[in-house]
Amino acid sequence: MDDVFPVKPADSDFGVVLAKGGHREFASLEALQHQVAEGRGGVVAVWTPEEKRTVPPEAVPELLEPLRKRFAEVAEADRVHARRNVWIFGVVLAWGVAAALGRGVAPLESQSVGLAGLLLLIFGLIPLYEAWKTGRSAMELDAISLGVEEQEARFDYWLHRQRMPVTIALLILMGLAGATQVWIGLDASVGAAGLVKASYHAGEWWRLLTAPFLHGNPLHWILNAAALWYLGRRAESLARWPHLALVFLLAMVAGGIATAKFLPGAPSIGASGGVLGVLGMLMAFEWLHRKLVPRSARRRLAAGVLMTFAIGFVGYRFVDNAAHAGGLLAGILYGLIVFPRSHSMRRPRPMKIDLVVGGVALIVLTASSLLAVRLMLAS
Repeated sequence: MDDVFPVKPADSDFGVVLAKGGHREFASLEALQHQVAEGRGGVVAVWTPEEKRTVPPEAVPELLEPLRKRFAEVAEADRVHARRNVWIFGVVLAWGVAAALGRGVAPLESQSVGLAGLLLLIFGLIPLYEAWKTGRSAMELDAISLGVEEQEARFDYWLHRQRMPVTIALLILMGLAGATQVWIGLDASVGAAGLVKASYHAGEWWRLLTAPFLHGNPLHWILNAAALWYLGRRAESLARWPHLALVFLLAMVAGGIATAKFLPGAPSIGASGGVLGVLGMLMAFEWLHRKLVPRSARRRLAAGVLMTFAIGFVGYRFVDNAAHAGGLLAGILYGLIVFPRSHSMRRPRPMKIDLVVGGVALIVLTASSLLAVRLMLAS
């Protein structure tokens, strides 16, 4: 992953590579330190006379104090933003509770209260906790922890420069079905292609394949798309694309079977089962290939599972926890069964059978999305 960083310019001793593209050159270490500490361009790499290539800022010991200052400033800005959201959604939650009590409805039985609590958690409390962690890490930053930050920075830089065609394809399929839902309306779309449990038990098994491409509202779609964007890129880069396509397909079916079994009443829609399956596979894969991913980066996946459980607990009235659990377990089992333990720092190469099966899975996913669109337009 070291050689993914660009070669440094030959005519300058110090400089930075900016996140938005381009670079800046400096005549002294002091100027470089000032840019890292105060700059607003998003520094992703730096160079010094001692380095042959550009490196992450965390690789330069002289940038310890500037990085500590920068991390602290970022944490404070995130904390202010999160606190504002806590107040906003806290007021919305209080209003929902008061409205529910005024109607004689128990707050825990009110969907509006559950949605307000979910928004408070996702956009307020979780970001506030993350800002607190970043601030604490900035205060505790030293030479040892800087090395840990360097490994994570190298991994992130490498990851964000990997191609992700299958992930993009899945997002396009989700977007196509979502646009059709907007066109014909939510109720009609769910009846046509959602996982209506009575219809599924009556023999319409194909609903297991079409329902994951439907979503209940724009927020539902955005959350799943954002999760798939991050997890899909990670899975496609590390485990390779055939396994991403196959585990997404298997996990969304497993999630559908689980919700049909344990929540036989309400209809189900959403790609959460497939997304959680990708998360589960990554957890197993990275545990079996520990030299590929820094430990600090692996912890993000565990944090993602904890956040999923928290969201499911708060929004249990409209979050399909059975589908989430079914997809997650399917992904974990897939990872444990398919991938052998390895101590190599090389990513496993897909075999011919992987390419064939992954290609078939991608065809099935594409056909499922198109079938969902056709059924919705015909309803």
